Amino acid sequence: MERVETVIATYHEVALKGGNRGWFERALLRNIRTALRGLPVREVSLPARVVIQFAQPVAWLEVYARLSTVFGLNNLIPVVRVGTTYEELEGFVAAHLDELGEGSFAVRCKRSDKRFPLTSEEVCRRLGAFIQKATGLAVNLEHPGTTVFVLVQNDGIYLYRQRFPGPGGLPMGTSGRALVLLSGGIDSPAAAYLTMKRGVALHYVHFHSAPYTSDASIRKVEEIVRLLARYQGSARLWVVPFAECQREIVTSCPEPLRVVLYRRMMLRTAARIARRTRCLALVTGESLNQVASQTLENMAVIDRVAHLPVLRPLVGLDKQEIIAIAERAGTYEVSILPHQDCCSFLQPRHPVTRTAERTCQRAEEAIDVEGWARRLQHQAQEIRLEAAPWGSMALPSGAGAGQ
Repeated sequence: MERVETVIATYHEVALKGGNRGWFERALLRNIRTALRGLPVREVSLPARVVIQFAQPVAWLEVYARLSTVFGLNNLIPVVRVGTTYEELEGFVAAHLDELGEGSFAVRCKRSDKRFPLTSEEVCRRLGAFIQKATGLAVNLEHPGTTVFVLVQNDGIYLYRQRFPGPGGLPMGTSGRALVLLSGGIDSPAAAYLTMKRGVALHYVHFHSAPYTSDASIRKVEEIVRLLARYQGSARLWVVPFAECQREIVTSCPEPLRVVLYRRMMLRTAARIARRTRCLALVTGESLNQVASQTLENMAVIDRVAHLPVLRPLVGLDKQEIIAIAERAGTYEVSILPHQDCCSFLQPRHPVTRTAERTCQRAEEAIDVEGWARRLQHQAQEIRLEAAPWGSMALPSGAGAGQ
């Protein structure tokens, strides 16, 4: 399969939304049109499933890569429209019998148009008998060598040989807005991906230690945001110079608490940016007990200063599961490029793994935490980033599979 003119996309969770279903469907169609911008799209409609028609044949690999960024779609199916009657279906199949190959076959039919005179079972039996008589191929309903799929909708009859997985989830923009603390590593972009999958639009904030470390993390994070912007369109990134605040924490606070105090200051600052931009929550890439600062006790005292919900989509996942999500999101190859993040700058030799709110408050009495939060907020540089070019996108697994 190289080029397609029609693609059908199915959705599941949106169909369960009851009285709000129409609003979710409109958001889904809008996001599809955005993802396919620049391609010769003739129409995107929703007779029963989403039907995408192109004015001319387009490369399937590019269509699949783009639609794989549209949350809410469960299956992506390159199809051929064969007409509106059973006779037209049989005529099309007769003209393409040589494509069935050798061995056994089966016919599967789904009929959403109940006005069609034949039931799904009758279409399967009649078309199967026709193919068997014309080709001599054996019918095998359990393990067929080839399966012919038929969709009967109120806008016509479609034929296909294979379906491909979509990203699932809910349409982008249907669940509010959140701010992601983006480090440039593997975890936080994966957390951003999972948050967007639930329909949440995202902004990003990155804390860096330049000029005491290189600015490579800034360039890296910009590229990651451009990759993630494919799932929602343009995005806003705030870059916060954090080194001077870190140095004061180092000189004024107990060494084992450094990382926890860094994180508390980051959340104070991020919460200020979030409220200014009408974000309803913060998102981090933390996974329980992955590193010393990510114990349950430390997470609890870090969250206390945010005064906003802190979402941790990766909290129960191990590293291999997180890597798989980053690969699916398309950020893994950039994330593994070397850089020095701010939490590795002035790292304590023996970071605390279990601390308490009162302990942190006593340590923070040596510095002006609210003054630093205001200063860091005002020093944050806003960068508006557009989505990375589609040509540089890694193809989803299975996109090039044969029919």
